[in-house]
Amino acid sequence: MKLLSLRLSVLAAALVATASLNGLVAVAGTASGSTPAALAQDGPPPGGAAGMRRHFAEMLAKLGLNDAQKAQIKGFMQIAKDKNANVTDRDQRTANMQAAFAKIDGVLTPAQRAKFKQLRDQARRDRQSH
Repeated sequence: MKLLSLRLSVLAAALVATASLNGLVAVAGTASGSTPAALAQDGPPPGGAAGMRRHFAEMLAKLGLNDAQKAQIKGFMQIAKDKNANVTDRDQRTANMQAAFAKIDGVLTPAQRAKFKQLRDQARRDRQSH
């Protein structure tokens, strides 16, 4: 019985390590501007917050942001996330995100701003058609 328990513990530790490593590889890939093959898919992202975050990260990767812009945008999105943590009203959540997008627009170059608008408009069209 102790041997079985030990084997299960080792298996669980190996699974956790593998999952953690896969997560680090995915984060490292998106942080470097590339999208890991496991995340790159055609069509709109899967539903839910995780899909939206992935799609948003893919849009930002297409803008050619510098490190300062990335840091500022990360801060804007963290503030919006914190504000929305306990908000249940959909309109308020949307307003908080719109405020974050307005701040993002302020740190983009005119070319990046135009590209970001184009990508957001396309995402809206994709959501409406599905």
